[in-house]
Amino acid sequence: MEWFFLAVLLVFFGSVIFFGGAAAFATSSMRRANRLLPGQPGGTAPLRWLWSPGSGALLHRRLRNACQLVAATGLPARPARKLLRRAKPAPVDGVTALAQEVLREALVLDDQVVAASRLAPGAARSQAMALLNSEVERVEDAARRVHRLALKRAQFSRLPSQAALSLQQRISVMEEAFGELSRPTQV
Repeated sequence: MEWFFLAVLLVFFGSVIFFGGAAAFATSSMRRANRLLPGQPGGTAPLRWLWSPGSGALLHRRLRNACQLVAATGLPARPARKLLRRAKPAPVDGVTALAQEVLREALVLDDQVVAASRLAPGAARSQAMALLNSEVERVEDAARRVHRLALKRAQFSRLPSQAALSLQQRISVMEEAFGELSRPTQV
């Protein structure tokens, strides 16, 4: 009889531990999916915003999509820290700097969306959400533009290296580039 109760307790506690761990893992995965930046901690958006049709949730998801588009541009990953050695910062070019700035703006804007969504329902909340909607549109546009710049950068990186081009070809390419820069724009 003692063995029976011991077996029941083991099965009970084993299932509680298993299902508790599964629930913790699922919650952690959903929190990770709700973040604006995949590998970064932070984000105060409620978990229900993954599926909620509310205006704050929609703005948050739009910001998350814009951040994913910018992150797809190939932002340099943080180098791993080695024991007793400082991590060397990854090189940052103009496109990467713009992408990082878009991400920073999205994080600040997301905090504002969360704060505005906590206002009492009414005119003040609607007005705040309308203002934030235009700001989200601005960040989305910036994310698309930075993504296009990153695609152009990737296309140019596939060009033959300078060593592969002859002196005459490099001079011609440079003259063409300066010619494009000095052409007057027509309105």
